[in-house]
Amino acid sequence: MHAKKIVTILLVLFAAAGVGYAIFGGKAPVQKDSPPETPGAVTASDGLTVYYFHTTFRCHSCLTIERLTHETLNEQFAVEQKSGAIRWRMVNYEEPANEHFIDDYKLYTKQVILSAVKGGKEVKWKNLDEVWDLKRDEMRFKLYIADEIKKFRAENGL
Repeated sequence: MHAKKIVTILLVLFAAAGVGYAIFGGKAPVQKDSPPETPGAVTASDGLTVYYFHTTFRCHSCLTIERLTHETLNEQFAVEQKSGAIRWRMVNYEEPANEHFIDDYKLYTKQVILSAVKGGKEVKWKNLDEVWDLKRDEMRFKLYIADEIKKFRAENGL
């Protein structure tokens, strides 16, 4: 009898998710404090671009990774962001103008990518693939992001 209740609850949750998807078209609400997306190529100014690549459908885990990455940048690198040495970009790689990023960065899911730009050209990039494993531990997640940014900048003279 217990198994029937679990199956019933799961079916109701699945149906509710389907209704939500149908109503909202698979789009999560836009966060009011999120910066606008910047599709297209890397800007010409030298420095570090921290990309968060996402799809049109935004799940809770994806929004958490985006939020924690953005918070880390604001908490640890506010001065560098203000000067333009570090730039934050959210990009929906499902939009036609952004599909090239799939090949450019070997994207296979939502990902945080660090991109070093010198002389107006990207010279190196790195996928921060541990974000998925750390998304449930805010402190470790933020330490990972901050440490990777610091190492990447040092390695690339940024």
